[in-house]
Amino acid sequence: MRLLSGRIVFDLALLAGAAWGLWQSQSLPPGYGGGDIGPGDFPRAVLVLGVIALLAVLRQDVSAALRRAPDVDTPPHLQGTFAALLISALLIAYVLLLEPLGFLAATGAFLFFGILACSRFLDPPDSVAAWRRTLLGAALVATVATGLSFFVFTYGFGLIFP
Repeated sequence: MRLLSGRIVFDLALLAGAAWGLWQSQSLPPGYGGGDIGPGDFPRAVLVLGVIALLAVLRQDVSAALRRAPDVDTPPHLQGTFAALLISALLIAYVLLLEPLGFLAATGAFLFFGILACSRFLDPPDSVAAWRRTLLGAALVATVATGLSFFVFTYGFGLIFP
């Protein structure tokens, strides 16, 4: 049995990144009044939720690895590496296309394709109907998340996006 599977290593890397971001967000100023939202409040809240979610995912992955039967003959798979490279390429494309396309189009596309990539590598749909549900769900989540983040940053923080 490999206790440190690719999923667990990926979980640990994400957890380390979220913890580092949380530590960095502590240096951002808080809100100045009782009901004011400061520049550090939103990133801090998102990262706290991210750390909590990643700890839950890590716990599930470790317990699943401990329950699995030992598989000594299974060769290492490159699927996890390819998935990480694909998500990294999507992130680089997002950064490069953010200014030319604007926040709404670049964020929506990044989330849509990121959700499709994750669903393909984590739990691929097995039928055309399942793929349609995945496409619809990805479009819905990408649209809602993009709209909510635009609303929060534009009206909550007063930022103007490209």
